[in-house]
Amino acid sequence: MGTDVVTLGTTVDPFIDELNDSVSENTAVTGPDGTVTYAELSVRAAQLAERLRQMGVKPGDLVGLCVDRSASLVVAALGIIKADAAYVAIDPKYPDERIRWMLDDSAATAVVCDADTADRLGTGDPRALVVVEKAGQLRDGPVPDGGRSTPHRILPTDLAYVVYTSGSTGRPKGVMVEHAGLDNLVDWHRTTFSLTADDRCTQIASPGFDAAVWEIWPCLAAGASLHIVPEELRLDPVGLRDWLVAEAISVTFLPTAVADGLIGLGWPKDCSLRFLLTGGDALTRRPAPGLGFTVVNNYGLSETTVVATSGVVASDEEGAPSIGRPIAGVVAEVLDENLQPVEPGVAGELIIGGVAVGRGYLNRPDLTAERFLYGDGGRRYRTGDRVRLRPDGAFEFLGRLDDQLSIRGVRVEPGEVSAALHSHPAIAASVAVGIDSPAGERQLVAYVVSADGQQPDGRELNGFLGAFLPENMLPSKYVWIDELPLTAHGKIDRDALPAPVDPTASPTTDSLASGTKGQQSSELRPRTPTEEAIAPVLAELLDVAEIGVDQNFFLLGGHSMLGAQLIVRLEYLFDVEISLRYLFDHPTLAEIAAEVDSQTAERPAAVPSAG
Repeated sequence: MGTDVVTLGTTVDPFIDELNDSVSENTAVTGPDGTVTYAELSVRAAQLAERLRQMGVKPGDLVGLCVDRSASLVVAALGIIKADAAYVAIDPKYPDERIRWMLDDSAATAVVCDADTADRLGTGDPRALVVVEKAGQLRDGPVPDGGRSTPHRILPTDLAYVVYTSGSTGRPKGVMVEHAGLDNLVDWHRTTFSLTADDRCTQIASPGFDAAVWEIWPCLAAGASLHIVPEELRLDPVGLRDWLVAEAISVTFLPTAVADGLIGLGWPKDCSLRFLLTGGDALTRRPAPGLGFTVVNNYGLSETTVVATSGVVASDEEGAPSIGRPIAGVVAEVLDENLQPVEPGVAGELIIGGVAVGRGYLNRPDLTAERFLYGDGGRRYRTGDRVRLRPDGAFEFLGRLDDQLSIRGVRVEPGEVSAALHSHPAIAASVAVGIDSPAGERQLVAYVVSADGQQPDGRELNGFLGAFLPENMLPSKYVWIDELPLTAHGKIDRDALPAPVDPTASPTTDSLASGTKGQQSSELRPRTPTEEAIAPVLAELLDVAEIGVDQNFFLLGGHSMLGAQLIVRLEYLFDVEISLRYLFDHPTLAEIAAEVDSQTAERPAAVPSAG
């Protein structure tokens, strides 16, 4: 194949129509709702665009895109662009209140969504709703003469999309990205990874996460096929590896925590995978020699059109992998607190410039002025990240300059979590902080002060927060304290906060475990060799001293990403394949050990030591 395809950028909208006949019948997207060819993608997106125009959507308008990962998501996104509008990326898994807030804040003219989301929004929503189903087809049928409208020529300075990130003031902020930045990302990706129509790529990121932009558009611009990762495999390292091999995937992006697990697995020699791209968190693992594909670590922010720096992770180097070098079209500097350049090797703030820098924050001129710099060199963005320039020209990530966190690859502003907590009647004050466990897992911990002497448990508080915040912003632990410690200047003294108490150590701890309240009677201690081998693995991942056989992994602070790490550890220790779904349904040490014993029952080898 390898046919030439019009680049997504300067003309954006027509690129899909100008694919030659040899590509038009190829698979464009395949997902849980079906498969569409490039010809079908073009027609269905044009139909949707015409429907939006009939509903009054004009060039430059913002249109909500609230569709789960599927072929319909891709059709809907392209349709909005074909309508000369920009899409507002929203994950339908967000709480209803958060979805409505984003639609109101963006003043979206219309919303493209699936039937379930349309029902959730209700008839009272003033915006026009376009419902897609069955791989992007319109629920109420095709549009007469759809797609025949003369398209508006999209300019590089036109808005392409808006994606919301966590906000320090207690509400999300919408990042505006122009077509120039999107075009630059597409061109760099296609060139760097030699993407052609023969490639098979994946889509795994949340629709509300900017990584989805990176997964979708370079793939389509190259005429390659995009394969939606099944939901049940997104955080199942063993199952995901097997799916990537079976589907002959050649290029994939995986969040850091997931990629870290897959890199450590065994891979068949005939695997089609060429590149495993990762980003979102600090990568700590290097690939083993002879892995069979190239691992690439990437760094970027929503404000810099997903990717700003990128670098191959070598297997024969020491230390943590770097975040690479600036990609094409990006200028990266390391500046001091006075915004003056520092010498190579000296730590400072990473400043990103070039065409990749977004327009700013939607409806937030104050925040835009604070984070975006303007001068002779064009727009630049203050990332707030500490880095240093290594002798080899790559950047080493050193952490944040402020309180912002990355939890499971998603940016979290603790202020937004605290603001939601303050609306609970039992909480007088709170602060959310990130704390690293011995296993290297960053956990969100909330320190809370009672308003009336009541202390709701973690399950109740997370249930309350779940109405406002997505799952990745819910604290793993809650610590009740009498008052928040303050510095001499009246600010919260985070260094003076007590360490979170081990939820297995004392009956008074706010344990999320059901029933046990940390009691470790002889009946709850590991009883079999397999339980004894697995117990320290669970304790390390959960950052607890010990764990009882009947305690719930997820109610002790475990989550999907930790579950993925546990799966990898069990595969290494016992050569077994345990799915994330099994862990959700059987989350206790006793049940996990029983499944391991079941899979190893016919083997003569003894149970290995966890040490």
